[in-house]
Amino acid sequence: MIGGKILSLMSLSLEALRERKLRASLTILMVVIGCGLLVAVDALSTGTLTYIDEQFSLLGMNLIVVTPQSADFEITDKIVSEVKQIEGVKDAIPYIQQIVTIESRGESQSIPVIGIDQTKLNLILPKLSVKEGSIVQPTDNIGILLGNLVAYLPGGKVFAEVGQTVRLEYSIYYEGKQIVKKKSFCVRGILDYIGSGIIPIDKMAFISLSAANSFFERGGKYDGIYVITEDPAYNDKIMEVLKERYNVAVLSPKSIIDTIRDVSNAVSFFVLEVAAISLLVASVGIITTLWTSVLERVREIGILKSIGFRERDILLLFLFEAIIIGSVGGGIGLVFGIGLTKVLTLFVSSNFLSGVQPIFTLKAFVGTWVLCVVLSAIAGFYPSWRASRLDPVVALRYE
Repeated sequence: MIGGKILSLMSLSLEALRERKLRASLTILMVVIGCGLLVAVDALSTGTLTYIDEQFSLLGMNLIVVTPQSADFEITDKIVSEVKQIEGVKDAIPYIQQIVTIESRGESQSIPVIGIDQTKLNLILPKLSVKEGSIVQPTDNIGILLGNLVAYLPGGKVFAEVGQTVRLEYSIYYEGKQIVKKKSFCVRGILDYIGSGIIPIDKMAFISLSAANSFFERGGKYDGIYVITEDPAYNDKIMEVLKERYNVAVLSPKSIIDTIRDVSNAVSFFVLEVAAISLLVASVGIITTLWTSVLERVREIGILKSIGFRERDILLLFLFEAIIIGSVGGGIGLVFGIGLTKVLTLFVSSNFLSGVQPIFTLKAFVGTWVLCVVLSAIAGFYPSWRASRLDPVVALRYE
């Protein structure tokens, strides 16, 4: 009996909305926009954070990257040895890096080259693996290990193979003159593809530390140190010790992730506020729509009360209109949000992080839809309550 009465009231509410199609459609549109924005922001922020976590998972969490804070401070073997003695430090791996042009088979590309002890690469990059050939040994001054996208160009074209000779060159300025340094290397190995984006490992190459020191003429001075700690719990303490002892900048994957998460969460919160404001505007629209509907149907309310409708029935009659607006607008808004996300992904992928993919969750969908319905119900409560409180005698006399 009660269920049948509720269905009858909902049917009357739906009929009232159909009679005012334009006004109801515009109100539903406001809910759709707000709901769609919430869905898009949530999917993109979740996808971005997941992508960032995946990227930095390539690095060991017990890693600290140390670089000179200024040109006055130089990292030498003495500094490396001192760092190794710090409590909680498992190893300290110096490196040299340089942007070079690599040439092979009439093709060339600009890539970062890292000079490092490659026997310790897995301490820095646990997921790194060799697809073909082998790593370059510390005493090998002509070997080079290529990232996957250096060896294999887009479209499947082979840039270089194991055993092939490639040429590296870079420019320096000495006494106002540009000097080009060139050297040939033999490809010892090619890395597996790991899908790196923020950390472009697939577009890098590695040579021995001694070869880099000689070719790049560093004179025993390093660009930085990869510090491997015994446990990620020691990272913060060791970072403080390094900053106190030396004029260096220190970073760890954990601190970078935390910083990026803070920034991403702040941006997401701001955009979510904009989306929430859109829903609040929609709520104002619902209040306006229902209040106008009440004024237009005063005599109808009087007639309904005179034939036995109670105050609760009138309240539910108008409240169901608000709930229908929220339900329909929320449902359409979820679909609109998915489409909006796809459009935004095209823009983000071409200009920011090509690997970011939106992540939709059932929890987010249900939560957003329920929010739309609840806000609509809250917005529609006051007009519905006022309608239910109308005096039937006064209402019947209303012109």
